[in-house]
Amino acid sequence: MERTFPLKQQLCSCYRFSLPKLRVGKLDTLVALSDSLQKDDIAVEATLWRLLRQYKEWSDSSVFIPKVEGQNLLDYVVGFRWSEEKFASSESLTNIVQTILEQVHSFEEELKKRTTDYAQRKQITSAEERKTWGSLMVRSLEGLVDPQKCIETEHLTSVFFVVPKYNEKDFLASYEKLASLIVPRSAQRWSQDNDWVLYSITIFRSCIEELKKNAREKRYTIREYSPKSSLTRIHSDHSVEESLESLRLRCLEWITTAFSETAIAWTHLKAIRLFVESVLRFGLPVNVETMLLLPYPKTQSKLLKTLDKITSPWISGNPEYLHHQKVFHHILCLQLIDGVLPMMWKW
Repeated sequence: MERTFPLKQQLCSCYRFSLPKLRVGKLDTLVALSDSLQKDDIAVEATLWRLLRQYKEWSDSSVFIPKVEGQNLLDYVVGFRWSEEKFASSESLTNIVQTILEQVHSFEEELKKRTTDYAQRKQITSAEERKTWGSLMVRSLEGLVDPQKCIETEHLTSVFFVVPKYNEKDFLASYEKLASLIVPRSAQRWSQDNDWVLYSITIFRSCIEELKKNAREKRYTIREYSPKSSLTRIHSDHSVEESLESLRLRCLEWITTAFSETAIAWTHLKAIRLFVESVLRFGLPVNVETMLLLPYPKTQSKLLKTLDKITSPWISGNPEYLHHQKVFHHILCLQLIDGVLPMMWKW
């Protein structure tokens, strides 16, 4: 172990990475696993990063990372112990890998579904919000008009006009002549923007068509508005907003669990890769030590060169090393991304 002290003092932190006693199985199976595990490893890692990116989007935080069994991911990896409850070591390696891949695939599919559902719900909410923007000619009147102050009876109704600001005085002077049965002095000013003013007048329902005809000639714009629909719409808007927030919170709860379980599966897959490579390279019985190295800042390149120098006698088959001491070869090197996550595992 003396050879690792310079690494620990100058280049990295060193930790033992415990491998369980897994079933070796047939040589052909190990060779096939060795070929497939690299691709499986990349695929599981990609799912983990997608979960993390989506978590950051839903949580609106680029700093906080979900826990893995109540720990930071790095702490979980450093203190890794094989979980017999999740992946029984008595099972064949092929079955364990298949279980891991099926679990991660289910998270991947569920992530796609949830992101699609959330995006659609968010789009609907944004569309509703856009209706409150724009000029009085196009925007929704909900929120501008108090439906309880509108006149809606069997014979009377409120009609809404959007009038150019420069023509406001003319409208107030002439609106009572737009139809034969308009309630005098019923004009009520509701809102304005840079170019337009919103008014309502009260008229007998029997004169609606006459009003519309004369309003077109005056180039006054009548806006459709229903107080009953407005009350329903206000409740609906609140419901949409609450529904989106409720969906976001449910998605966050799910993705926190999915991230943790995927990280656990990924680390177990790493352990299987180490075990398979150890058996293929050094044979039976399995007699290797595995180390996990966490490089200090800006030391990765030097660390890799030092590792190559230290391990070259063992790899070349030097009988003195192979006979007298355990082989320290399969070394896990961790590089931190955003100060949190391990990315590189070197064989």
